[in-house]
Amino acid sequence: PQDAGKAVAIFSHGELIGDAMTKIPFVAALRAAFPNCRIVWIATESSALESAAAPLIPGAIDAFYCGENWGASPADLAKPPPTAERFALVIDTQNLWWRSLLARRLKADRFVSSIAGYRFSSGKPAAERRNPRHVVDRLFSLLEAAAGAPPPRPKLRDCVAVPEAAAIEAARLLPPGPDYVALAPGAGKRIKCWPLDRFIEIARRQQAQGRAPVFLLGPGEAEWLAPLAEAVPGALFPLQSEELDNDGPRYTPVRTVAVARRCAAALSGDCGLGNMIAAADIPLVSLFGPTSGAKLHPKVTTGAWLQAQDVGGDGGMAASPVDAAAQAVEKLLKEAKPI
Repeated sequence: PQDAGKAVAIFSHGELIGDAMTKIPFVAALRAAFPNCRIVWIATESSALESAAAPLIPGAIDAFYCGENWGASPADLAKPPPTAERFALVIDTQNLWWRSLLARRLKADRFVSSIAGYRFSSGKPAAERRNPRHVVDRLFSLLEAAAGAPPPRPKLRDCVAVPEAAAIEAARLLPPGPDYVALAPGAGKRIKCWPLDRFIEIARRQQAQGRAPVFLLGPGEAEWLAPLAEAVPGALFPLQSEELDNDGPRYTPVRTVAVARRCAAALSGDCGLGNMIAAADIPLVSLFGPTSGAKLHPKVTTGAWLQAQDVGGDGGMAASPVDAAAQAVEKLLKEAKPI
């Protein structure tokens, strides 16, 4: 389906902001694999690729059919698809068998899905890449099955377009001077958060090295601003700054990625902010406990991830010691090359 005018559909269950940021390299590789095709994204629920993340991937996806209550339950098998358009190719990216039956109802010349070991798929990846553990590797296996060869893996930085206004604002918030180290202590579920006193200790160690700690706090961590500012005098909180441009929402992926690109390195838990930092493609250390780092760690150019079970004990986030995280950050700072 390389000919102009043909269409390729991607079927998914939907994307929260962290999911959307994780899928950006796949979206870029998809566009590179089918440069002359119309790319259509179809999701059972809403997709942040259509909304909050859209300014970072301009022109990558041509049309969306998301959140139209098609795929909420098996009863939807009796409903018509959200579009009658015929596709040269449909790629089913989700893993629930009955939703794959929905995807097969889309009009298509070819259908690619990993369900039942690619048994019902028009193409398959190489045997050693049919069941990878990492979520991004799974997407690239599907794209290999669709394209007939392993697709090139673009760097995250090359996939993400930061609007000029956001880059200018970020430079004002974090002007040239010290090396900035971003710290993202929050998460949508508190069970995924590393204890706040550990982030405070990391921030103080960065100051001792002559670097400036930058806390990236989302709207759910507003109550941490005062105690962090008191515990780490001189720390920066750019997403809470009064100097932000007031032409839209305060908390956006565009702003977060732009700010993160001003930093020399970052430390984050498994969270949406961590995935936004990853999209900036700066050296990143990611902390995991109740979730699997092997499955979810950001695919940054220079990165490391620590699983609590491997460095601390019982798998709870509190089991991860400060020294292990601090040493990982220092190692990345030494290894990273100027971009």
